[in-house]
Amino acid sequence: MKYILTSFLLITILLKVNAQQLSSRQLDSLYYSVVKIRMPELLRNQIQTFAADPVRLKSATGLFNAVKLNIKHFNKQQRSILQGILDRPVTDTSFVTPGGFFRVHYNTSGRDTPTYNIQLFAQALDSVYNYEINYLGYPQPPSDFGAGGDNRYDVYITSTGGTYGYTVPDSEIIPGSGRYTAYTVIDNDFSGFYTTGINAARVTAAHEFAHAIHVGDYINRYFTGDEFFYELSATAMEHFVFSTIKDYLQYLPTYFNNTQTTIAANGTIEEFALGIWNIYQRDRFGFGIIKREWELMPKMRAMDAISTALQEYGSSLGSELNNFGIWMYYTNYRAIAGKYFEDASYYPLVKPIANLNFNSGLSLQLETGPSSNCFLMITNSALVDTLVTIFTNSDVEGAIDSSYSTYPFNFSIYDHQENNSTQINNNYFVGFSADKPAFWTTSEILNNSIVQSGYNIAGQLNYPFPSPFYYTKDTYLYIPINNSNDSYVQFNVYTVAMNLVYSTNKLVNYFNGEHVIQWNGRNNQNNKLSTGIYIYVTKTGGVKTMGKLAIINQ
Repeated sequence: MKYILTSFLLITILLKVNAQQLSSRQLDSLYYSVVKIRMPELLRNQIQTFAADPVRLKSATGLFNAVKLNIKHFNKQQRSILQGILDRPVTDTSFVTPGGFFRVHYNTSGRDTPTYNIQLFAQALDSVYNYEINYLGYPQPPSDFGAGGDNRYDVYITSTGGTYGYTVPDSEIIPGSGRYTAYTVIDNDFSGFYTTGINAARVTAAHEFAHAIHVGDYINRYFTGDEFFYELSATAMEHFVFSTIKDYLQYLPTYFNNTQTTIAANGTIEEFALGIWNIYQRDRFGFGIIKREWELMPKMRAMDAISTALQEYGSSLGSELNNFGIWMYYTNYRAIAGKYFEDASYYPLVKPIANLNFNSGLSLQLETGPSSNCFLMITNSALVDTLVTIFTNSDVEGAIDSSYSTYPFNFSIYDHQENNSTQINNNYFVGFSADKPAFWTTSEILNNSIVQSGYNIAGQLNYPFPSPFYYTKDTYLYIPINNSNDSYVQFNVYTVAMNLVYSTNKLVNYFNGEHVIQWNGRNNQNNKLSTGIYIYVTKTGGVKTMGKLAIINQ
């Protein structure tokens, strides 16, 4: 295996693959990158201008999805070659693993011959199956209707052109279901990789089998902007199944240096690095929350699924993402034994968006992505203090609609009380402001000790948010309710003339520490309302609450 996959492809292809038809240059990039993996001999006499990426891509599953999706858009010659590439590899030998679920295909001679122990690999596959299916409770991938020789799940060992492996969606099980049979290909030698030999094969098996479960039992929605969740979930699965093999560490610097990027960023190395998000979720709530998010995926986008599952587990995205930032701070030499990430001492230090010196006052404007963390480090030489502030934006809909946008916010710090500032201690008072304040949470760490955590700048949410509600830019209204043990709230909306326009029982959610209900601003016929002021009434625990909300229908 001599070829290296390029990061150029991730940026140009996976970023917006389903948003519009790819350009000729993007199609050419996709063609050359996939040919490198399966038919590199075709490129030996061609000059390539794509720079090599020193970090090996964990999975090329997205590339083969992209080819399958765009096959009709390639030119005739490219299409002919790619059709053959989508076919299963041809090998001279196969066998069934001792557990009986996998059939492994490989060649006994030539450049594709495995260099690691095949029997150890078979044992690894069975371990993966027992962990992911029998222990974690995921459904096994669906039968492939005899493709590959029988109904077992097929794994092919061959040269993969510089990526650890990939899973190829094969046939849609039921038309329109979004669920596919699949097969997996893994590299035959892992020469020059961060992890080599049988250990590389082990973690690749765990990673790619997770993809087979994703596309076979939940939904193959790799091109809707949700590919980040497929990859971070599969990368975390490597750690869950083979915790002593720490291959995922190689990707962490990319994210730790750019935490202001949304966790929903696609087509970047960050989606592999963010396997630690699922490690965090496992440590906080157990494995069940991750499985619940996948159960929600067929009917909602990945960020919505994450947010909804966290609400079901009694928390919120804002609270957990900010706490995740605290865990990220305590790494490397700051790691605390028995707290935060188990492998924290192996992790890099998080890079702040700015390092500033403080005297008596400081004000600045910064920006971060939707559903992201931003770190700011302030040094006070006179007091020999270091203050780190973690800013969290938890706008789920913003991450879904435009994950590469940025959100500005204002931060101030003083050595005295100012209007709208919060006291950290006798020496520091901080101020913070931003649009949609209910989506912002902060924490402060002074000299490596947490002095404030999970502070929501909107304070207690005692009014509908956002106000006013715009159909053109907002997805939900969040309406506060009295804290109660009721799971549902009676919710009615009236015009100012007290004509009823909406009535239902709403599920109680948890949003940044507050009990709320969500409403999309539409009537019971799912029609938008006219611009104006409306009266809402909630009833829970025998208590009625009335308030006003404004809707703008432009």
